Amino acid sequence: MVLSFCGLLVLTRWIAKHVRGIGYLLTEDGNFALTLYFLLMLPGVLLHELSHATAAWLLRVRVRRLSIGIRRKGRSRQVSLGSVDIAHTDPIRASLIGLAPLVAGCAAILWISNQVLGVKSLPRFGEPGFWQALRTVYRVTDFWLWIYLVMAIGNVMLPSAADTQAWGTALIFIVFAAAVLYFSGLLGSISVSLAEWARNGASQLTYAFAVTVAVDLVFAVLVFAIEQTLGLLGFGRVQYH
Repeated sequence: MVLSFCGLLVLTRWIAKHVRGIGYLLTEDGNFALTLYFLLMLPGVLLHELSHATAAWLLRVRVRRLSIGIRRKGRSRQVSLGSVDIAHTDPIRASLIGLAPLVAGCAAILWISNQVLGVKSLPRFGEPGFWQALRTVYRVTDFWLWIYLVMAIGNVMLPSAADTQAWGTALIFIVFAAAVLYFSGLLGSISVSLAEWARNGASQLTYAFAVTVAVDLVFAVLVFAIEQTLGLLGFGRVQYH
């Protein structure tokens, strides 16, 4: 799970840079480059922000504003593709709301993988079985559409810095609660079921991350080829930092 997550993190950052690089090579306009990336990732952006809003509604936290679109954060170079402004709440609910896009994104990718592409989740993730299942996905009707949706969802489902602001406080609370259960002798009675739940959850996350990594690798090759072709045609090359 950790390896697939790290691979996903590297690929999402690389794709974000190089898609915008292609847009800049075509127009020499940074705003157009960012708009190109936004439009490409729009299905994932919609799911990301709607999952925030849905989680807030379920947890009875008021949503002040939901926006979809490019917005620059003050004078900094940071930009957001969408945002959900919620009322002040406790760290636990804020953490759950921040985590919602990752849960919704993984659920959507697992549904597409299992129900559409036929990549069935195994009780435990295994690399040989996973790659064997991927060999026949290209036979699926509208294959490229579903692959595009996996890419768009997977590349923007990771929590942003704003989504994780309350995680530190929530983690302290969880550690404190675990300590209380441990010293009260209650932890042993739930540790077995908790371990099984954690194992199954890790397996599902691994599948979602791995499917996205596999799709991103194909997409990254395509982006690289387009970028190199533009360079050969005289559009120049972008220097990445």
